[in-house]
Order: sequence, then C-alpha cells, then structure tokens
Amino acid sequence: MSSAPTDAVPPTPSHPVPDVRFQALFEQAPVSIQILAPDGRTIRVNKAWENLWQIYEGSPLKAFVFSAEYNVLRDPQLVETGISLLLQRALGGESVEIPSALYDVTALGGSGPARWVTARAHPIKDGEGNVLEVMLIHEDITERVHNETALRLREERFRSLVMATSQIVWSNTPDGRVLEDSPSWRAFTGQTYDQWKEFGWLDALHPDDRAPTETLWLACVAARSVFETKYRIRCIDGAYRWTAVKGVPIIAADGAIREWIGANTDIHDMVMAEIELAQRLAYEKHTSALLAKVAQAARTLQTVLSSDEIARALVAEARDILQAHQAVVSLTENGSWSQAINAVSLSEKYARYGDYAVKTDGSGIYAQVCRDNRVMRLTQQELEAHPAWRGFGSQAHAHPPMRGWLAVPLIDRKGANIGLIQVSDKFDGEFTQEDEDILVQLASIAAAGFENARLYGSLREQDRRKDEFLAMLAHELRNPLAPILSAAQLLQFKAGDEQQVRRSSDIISRQARHMTSLVDDLLDVSRVTHGLIELDRALLDPMAIVAGAVEQSQPLIAAKQHALVVEGDAGGAAIVGDQVRLTQVLVNLLNNAAKYTPAGGRIGLTVSSRDAEVSISVSDNGIGIDARLLPRVFDLFTQAERAPDRAQSGLGIGLALAREIVVLHGGQVTAHSGGAGTGSRFTVVLRASSGGRGDPRAQVAKRPD
Repeated sequence: MSSAPTDAVPPTPSHPVPDVRFQALFEQAPVSIQILAPDGRTIRVNKAWENLWQIYEGSPLKAFVFSAEYNVLRDPQLVETGISLLLQRALGGESVEIPSALYDVTALGGSGPARWVTARAHPIKDGEGNVLEVMLIHEDITERVHNETALRLREERFRSLVMATSQIVWSNTPDGRVLEDSPSWRAFTGQTYDQWKEFGWLDALHPDDRAPTETLWLACVAARSVFETKYRIRCIDGAYRWTAVKGVPIIAADGAIREWIGANTDIHDMVMAEIELAQRLAYEKHTSALLAKVAQAARTLQTVLSSDEIARALVAEARDILQAHQAVVSLTENGSWSQAINAVSLSEKYARYGDYAVKTDGSGIYAQVCRDNRVMRLTQQELEAHPAWRGFGSQAHAHPPMRGWLAVPLIDRKGANIGLIQVSDKFDGEFTQEDEDILVQLASIAAAGFENARLYGSLREQDRRKDEFLAMLAHELRNPLAPILSAAQLLQFKAGDEQQVRRSSDIISRQARHMTSLVDDLLDVSRVTHGLIELDRALLDPMAIVAGAVEQSQPLIAAKQHALVVEGDAGGAAIVGDQVRLTQVLVNLLNNAAKYTPAGGRIGLTVSSRDAEVSISVSDNGIGIDARLLPRVFDLFTQAERAPDRAQSGLGIGLALAREIVVLHGGQVTAHSGGAGTGSRFTVVLRASSGGRGDPRAQVAKRPD
C-alpha cells in the first residue's frame, strides 16, 4: 500500500527508469496509486496515496510499509477481507476489481481515520508477459458509504415507524392515481391491490364519504395543494372507522409534482368520544333547560296559597315542561276515591273540551292511581288495553280522547293520597322516564302546597295567638319594671325616710319575685335537664306521641322540603310517662334532623316493639356527625361547637334536654353516624308497661331517683 521514493530501488535491466513525464504524472495523479513488486512488497506510492492514508515521507510508518517486514499479501486486514487473495491473482498477471472495504490504518500504527475504498489491481508486464509490477489504484468512497448508510438508516427508521404506528401510508401518481402498492392500506381494508389501484380505494370509504372525498381530492390535485380531511374506512371486519388523512405533493427539481405522499391515521375513538361528548352536552343543555323550568315551576307553586291557584299553576307548568296537549289535576274528595277535576290545561288541539269537569265515579283508572299511590305511565295501546282506563260514568263519551298517559299521585306528608296530576298526548313520541321523574317532582311540591294551603288558615290563627302571647309576655315582663324603677328613684331622694325606704324595698322585692316567676317559667328547660321537675305520668299510646311530634315538626320539615317517612308501630304496647315531655323529645329529634339535613332530604321515623321495650328511631340523610363529636352529642351546648357559624341557630340544648327527659322515664337514647356526610340516627328506647294500653287505673312508674 505504499511505494518507496524514486531512489529507493536502483534501476536494473528488469526495472526501466521512468521518464520525467511519467514521474510527474504519477506524483500529481488525483487518485491514490500504490506500486507493488511481484512478491507483494510496496515499491512506490504517490502523493494522493500519502494523503489518503496520512502516511507521509519521513515517518516511521512509511518506512515500515516500504520495508521487507510489510507485505500486502500478509496484511491481517487484507487477509481477513479476502482482498489479499485478489491481489495474489493480480500479481499472477490478472487485472482484478477489488470491492469496497474498510481499511483502518491505525492497525499499522498510523493516526489517520479508517477509510472506505474500492480498488483496481492492474499488472504491468514485459514483452514476454512476465509481471514486472502491479499498479494498485484506490478510490476513496468513505463519504458516499456514510451517506448511503445514513440514508439506509433513515429508510429503516421510517419503515419501522410506519410498521409501529396505526397509520396507513400511501403514494399516488402526479395526477392522483394509485399505482404503487400499500400493504398497510390492504391490511386495514382487506382490499386486494387490483381493488385498491387507480381510484378503487374510494370503494373502501363509507358511502356517505365517497363523493365529497373524491371531489376534494381531485380539486387538491388540480391545485397542487395539500389534501387534508377525514373520512370513514371500511375495515377488514366490515366495520367503519374514522381516519384523518393528509396528502402532500412532492415537488421535483423542475417544479413539477413528482408524486403524492400521504397517510391515514385512525382517529375513530377520538371522533366517537367527540360525538358522545356533543350528545352529552346537548343532553345536559336540554336537562339544564328542563331543570330551570322545574325550578321556576317550584317557585310558582310555592308562592301561591290557595288550592285552586296551586292546581291551575300545576297543570300549566306540567303541560309546558313535558310538552303535552293535556294536563289535569284531580283531587280526591272522599273515601270512595272519586276525584273532582280541579284544573285543566289543554292545547288548541283539545280546546273544545275545556269545559269538561265531570268527576270520576271511583271505579276508573284515576281512582286506581290514587288507591295504589303509584305512578302509571302507559302508551296509547297500553292505556286502551287497561281494564280500568274508563270510569267517567255516563259522561265518558264527552271526555277528551287520550293519546298515551302519565299519571302521578299527590301524596301528603303522612303518605295519604290527596289526588293526582296527569298528562296525555305528548307532542313528540311517548312519555319517558325523564318525564316521569319531572312530574313526580312537581307532584311532590304541589302536594306540599295543597297541604300548606289547607293548613294556612290554621297557621294564621296560630300566628295570631303567638303574637298575642309575645305581647302578653312583653307586657308581663314590663309591668314589674316600672314599680322597681320608681322605688329605686324614691330611695335616691328619700334615703333618710325609714318608712319610705321600707315601702320601696317591699315594692322592689315583690316585683322582683314576680319577674323571677316569669323567668322560672322560661327556664323550665334548665330544670328538666337537671331532673328537677315532676313528671305527669300516665299510661300512653306510643303512636299518639309519634303523631303529636310529627305534627309539631312538620312546618320545619316542610320548609326544608324534606320527605318524612313514618314506619312501623308499637304492636299494641303502652308506656308510662309524661306525654308532653316525651312528645317534646321526639320533636327535638325531628327538628334536629330537619335542621342538619340539606333541603330536599329524607327523614325517617320508625316505631317497633320487642322484648318489653318500645323503640322509636329518627334517621336522616343529612350532614352526619363527626366521630370526635359523637361521644359528646348529648352534652349541653354541643351544637355551638358543631356549627361555629351559628347558621343552624339555637343554644344547643335540644339533645341534652331529650336525653334528660328519656332518663327521667327510665329509658335511654343513643346516637349513631358513620361520619360527616353519612346522615344520623337517634334511637329512644322506653320500657313497655304491663298495665295495658288506655287503662287509666294502671299503676304508673315512679320518678327514678
């Protein structure tokens, strides 16, 4: 791989001296030239060879290459690559092409970089055909090899990327036709190449997407613009999936389109999620609008005070919200389950029936809804097939025809039926579960309104009496203050008049005792909690106590829009105790549940009897009790700690008072809660009496010590 300087080998008859022109041409040749002796030694190199291998004149490595120790036929790298065998053929007289190979000069002790080269070994012979020497010409292809390697790596990366992703990659001719195969397209769609080529790929698209996609594609081809859209492709299993597609024109050096390159990306899950989200948003928008209407209807129903006004408002709101042609409110009149039509709302479709007001005879489908206290939702076919759908007596022929039916009973706070609200002939389709839920909510609000209307007169009377009591209490408290004030002033002016001082003192003492008596009445709760009062004991029916407590607590429960459910009974058991005080216990528990349950909650009151004990539980689904507070819930003023902002008002003595009264009766009261947000349950357990219910002569228990 090197040659000695021109004077390294003295001229001999077998080695003619080159002329000056040959020497200059040899030295200035742009390619690397290495002259080999017939035995494989290096005898001459040119400047290009030195630059290629960075082995320069005067260096030890060049001296080594020209020495007898180095021979190309024994060079380990050339032996390993098989090049030494090719050189041996050249030394034997054959002109040989040597393929590309990497040669690292550092293996000889050099410092130059490894180079990729190709070579040609050409023997130089005398007139008799004997090989005088071999000319080895190298071509440096290192840069080309690196470029080809980089290109191959990029192609391999691209191919791996395509295989690793869900994309479909394709290419088209400049005029938009398919000629080259796309295995990824065929794998996705199941089309053969013959089915896919030209414009056959359009057949794999969803029928609704074919025409618009073809139009857009041809327009982009004509305009040489980027093709970008999305369409559904039929998969190999026959299902359609959404894909996003983008195709770009590849521009040649002369400005013409060489080809189109594109890819389809599976976006089916994303599109379906977007569609689902849009549907959900539309539903939520619809629901929000309905809720707004229901809220407005609730406000309307809560602002009217008479039954007639409530009925008229209810049918108008129900028909508008549920988009029905008919809405009717019928209130139950007596035990025969007949209902009078109290309010009707009809669209123009049924306007001619606006005067119909005949009550049912208690045998039809109206009465069944009220007797069962259950919602009934029927299609027109189901309605006409129902055995009880009639019931209008001789006036049945005049009743408006019904086209599908939804009826919800009106139920009072005690669970008794007071009538029903019904709608018929929905504008579009049949009545749905959503319609039912809305009408149930409206019926619940209206039922409370009907009860409130009935109680309104009574409440006004109670309010009047309350005002009278407060006025009297203020008067009674004020009366002693005037004499006390006058007597105190006389003491200031006549401190030396012993008789006047005595009279003034008597006045102050007497009036102070009177005020003390009034305050004692107001502080009765303190005496109860300390067990300092006598109980007015009698044999009592537990259910009468429950009824009285529910009645007293109802205004607060109604104001909070709670549902109160009373269940069970005492099983005939009786208890001995003070009816006023025991009622007061249940009232405190019910009021406590109402106050600490968010509006629209559920309160349950359950009565049971077992093993000579009567158990009464009050439960709610309210805010619950923190585990740290539960052991102290019956202590005085615990409520203040429970709600430091005082939002629930009160001094926090209700539960303490309830416990003391129950203990005075020889019973116990317990509290249970799973923690904040889990609701609460308070249970009162009292001993049952063996004297028999309602027997006034039965022996009553003594007050416990």
